[in-house]
Amino acid sequence: MGRKQTAADILDSESPSIEPGTEQRYARVIGPRGNHQHEVEFIDGTRTLVTLQPRFRHLVWVKRGHYVIVDPSLGTTSEKVGGEIIHVLFPKHIKTLEQSGQW
Repeated sequence: MGRKQTAADILDSESPSIEPGTEQRYARVIGPRGNHQHEVEFIDGTRTLVTLQPRFRHLVWVKRGHYVIVDPSLGTTSEKVGGEIIHVLFPKHIKTLEQSGQW
């Protein structure tokens, strides 16, 4: 699958949701910190660094204020890095999540 097709799939995908029984959490991006790492703030107010999945690195640009789904059990988890961004939420995804009552 090419780059254009992957980008279209990400943008046109149905609204992702957190799977029950997993450690996935919603977070807001505070800002980039370099090397595909971003500082995020979770709903409870805690902040941590997370990495961006390699499949998103040159397709989706994550900016301050974007919302993402983070899985703390994936990626290089160390004392500094606390998980991996598994999905970037766009406004249409957030709107769908609000309508379904998952937001």
